[in-house]
Amino acid sequence: MRILLDADCLIQALKNRADSAVLNLCRQKRCQGWVASTSIPVILESAEVSEEDVQSLLRDLAVLTPTAHDIDLALGSDKPFAQALAAHLVKASGLDAVVTLSPEKFSGITALTPDQLQEKLDAPPSPVEEVRLLDITASYHQILNAVEKEMAETIRSGYFILGPKVSRLEERMADYCQTKYAVGVSSGTDALLIALMALGVGPGDEVITSPYTFFATAGSIIRAGAKPVFVDVNDITFNIKPEHIERCITPNTKAIIPVHLYGQCADMDPILQLARDKGLAVIEDAAQAIGSEYKGRPAGSLGDMGCFSFFPAKNLGGFGDGGLVTTNSEEIYKQLKIIRVHGSEPKYYHKVMGGNFRLDALQADAVSAKLNFLEEWTEKRRKNAQIYHQLFKDSALTPFVQLPPEVFSRHVYNQYVIRAGNRRDELRTFLNEKRIGCEIYYPVPLHLQDCFKSLGYKSGDFPESEKAARETLALPISHEVDHAQQEYVVQMIHRFFLGE
Repeated sequence: MRILLDADCLIQALKNRADSAVLNLCRQKRCQGWVASTSIPVILESAEVSEEDVQSLLRDLAVLTPTAHDIDLALGSDKPFAQALAAHLVKASGLDAVVTLSPEKFSGITALTPDQLQEKLDAPPSPVEEVRLLDITASYHQILNAVEKEMAETIRSGYFILGPKVSRLEERMADYCQTKYAVGVSSGTDALLIALMALGVGPGDEVITSPYTFFATAGSIIRAGAKPVFVDVNDITFNIKPEHIERCITPNTKAIIPVHLYGQCADMDPILQLARDKGLAVIEDAAQAIGSEYKGRPAGSLGDMGCFSFFPAKNLGGFGDGGLVTTNSEEIYKQLKIIRVHGSEPKYYHKVMGGNFRLDALQADAVSAKLNFLEEWTEKRRKNAQIYHQLFKDSALTPFVQLPPEVFSRHVYNQYVIRAGNRRDELRTFLNEKRIGCEIYYPVPLHLQDCFKSLGYKSGDFPESEKAARETLALPISHEVDHAQQEYVVQMIHRFFLGE
């Protein structure tokens, strides 16, 4: 439950901070507590509250800062300013209630006393009626203060493109991925494109990759002027089959792009060995795999380069588009930095063709703030995956659905993808009717997409990719999903396959 604490309630709570029921509920994470920044001066005016008390308070609560528009609306209300502003913030921020000593002074929103809040939280939980595939705003209580701090610094500095904030994120990401270098770029798609450009991939070259992945993987190869050559996927992990790669290598082959799909690394050792033997580069498409590992080595540190996406729906997402390339090669690192600024080195002097692939500082701010929580969120996703595994087994559903195994530690479950056979589409419709978010990644493999017809592939060329496209379904797995929601998802799948 997400609550805004009124100033009167906080003043009372701070008088006996250790025994305050409402603050204890927030500390115990039984609810998410917010305080409006405009309430801080009111609280400090109380003779019994010190600045140290308020500083302590801010360690338990998140601060909600009204915009000028919020304040203008409250000033134009026929209600007292503080009450009008609190009511507006509750509505605008999607909070559940305001907690106050005087609920009668609020109208149009849910207003609770601290005792009523306690009773509500102690009551049996309401039955789950909806599970979103992804609820990005559910984490705002945890990260918004840090994000706003970073963004406010950037806005005040006026340094919006590249600059110190991007450099700091690059250093932290290189450390996280255990690589020497990292280069922030404008999107995960552009990360793939600039990686290919850094290798000099262009017309006449071929790049081997998977047909069962997001469009950007093959699309970037085409944009570089090269030709994608597809290799089918493993029927368990949905990652490229290393044993099928060698037969596709020709004198024109320049690189291999294995995709770490859904958060699990491809089988990299045989791919890397083959690449060394044949003199090929390896670019990891790790857009869905930040934090994943292959035999103890982080994604992005295995090949010549690793490409990451900060799209908002990713495990580490920004507030818009962004991406990153990791590498251990100083030569490649220098080339990436030149290419991302139109091939300029020094400024206004261009020896190579580049593009506008720069990461903006505001996206770096959001990603940097969220990086502090990535390990915690990743472990929650992994725990959710194990809960699903057990729930499916306990519900006797394993004959009907194939669960995603963890073949290589560690799987970070960007998606929890089950295989539901020829009833996949029916199941999706049924779950949507039950207000359960689910998605098909990906309904048409790349070799059958209209824009790739010129490559000459046909239906049946990659049977495992085509079968995966027909049978797979992603279920809610993010760190915001709780146990009751997972139980509801599995109960509904049980109802679909086995009835009541």
